[in-house]
Amino acid sequence: MRKFLVASTLGLLIACGAKSNIEPPAPLPDFSPTAQVKRIWSTQVGRGDSKRLVSLSPLVHNDIVYVADPSGRVSALAIDSGKQIWSVETEIRIGGGVGFGDDLILLGSKDGQIFALEPNTGASRWVSPVSSEVLAPPVAFSGVVVVQTIDGKIFGLSSRDGSQLWMQQRTEPSLSLRGTSSPIISGGLVLSGFASGKIVAFEIDSGRLLWERTVAYPSGSSEVERLVDVDSTPLVVGNTLFAASFQGNIVAIDMRTGRIFWSRDVSTYTGMDADQQNIYLTDESGNVLALDQRTGTSLWRQDKLRARLLNAPTLVAEYVAVGDVAGYVHWLSKDTGQFAARMRVTNGAIRSRGVAAGSTLFVQSQKGQLAALQIRTGTSKQR
Repeated sequence: MRKFLVASTLGLLIACGAKSNIEPPAPLPDFSPTAQVKRIWSTQVGRGDSKRLVSLSPLVHNDIVYVADPSGRVSALAIDSGKQIWSVETEIRIGGGVGFGDDLILLGSKDGQIFALEPNTGASRWVSPVSSEVLAPPVAFSGVVVVQTIDGKIFGLSSRDGSQLWMQQRTEPSLSLRGTSSPIISGGLVLSGFASGKIVAFEIDSGRLLWERTVAYPSGSSEVERLVDVDSTPLVVGNTLFAASFQGNIVAIDMRTGRIFWSRDVSTYTGMDADQQNIYLTDESGNVLALDQRTGTSLWRQDKLRARLLNAPTLVAEYVAVGDVAGYVHWLSKDTGQFAARMRVTNGAIRSRGVAAGSTLFVQSQKGQLAALQIRTGTSKQR
């Protein structure tokens, strides 16, 4: 029987083992703001999950924000006002966040089911069972819905009716972090990471394995020390794939061949973002990093948010935005990593990744609050 650890309960782990005392969150740093943040709107979108067992990110598509809460409520909101367009009670325990593809809103459940909804009304299109719990959003393209389950399987389902087209399974360790990578689809490939420390490419139409590469090798004497989960969603920029693991590495891979261009020692489980030149990520200790895509060279490192349990960074205009355990969103200059602005959005943790649309950031807290925040250059008071 596999065992799972919630990442936030680990405190701060390092490659040589777990620290005996959890590092307290760093105090909020003082700085002179260089940008203004305005709350455009905010609303309650469900009960949330303050225990951090589920982190559900919003989805933005065609000027609509789609959100879900763990108890099964799914809503569509107007992007400019937050006004509700529709809301449905699915009565499922949602674990996989909101996905989109092939004109479907896609949800994965903790009970091992995939739900496809009509994006304009929320009406059910189909329901399909999979082998176990789903903790990452399904994706779809070209008639295939792709979903990864917590037992190390990845499924290709028909977008038309949810019938199974193919399935692949990878061998997983007996202990892993509670979470999975969200598959991505690019260039006819399905790319996803696994708790074994590997990144794998499958052909989307058939599920055929094309290549498999190791991001990190387990090391250490205990099960915890040997955790190397690739839980952060991979990134594709051009023909280069970027993948990162917990207690391991970040690697740049030729997406077509699987050849590794470079590898760098970095530990993360939250996620990454990228522009055309750089990669931005938060590491396990709460540092925010910018790396050069061509070489992996560090460009800057912001270390004043340590132990604040940061979520994955999101690029918003010329800034990198990260949320923390106390409900603050911090905006950093993407060029230097210096603080530009800060706003407290909620008194609940912000663990799920924010979503950007132009200069607006949409963040969802663990208490079920959704806020639209807009940033522009100019001085303002810190909050």
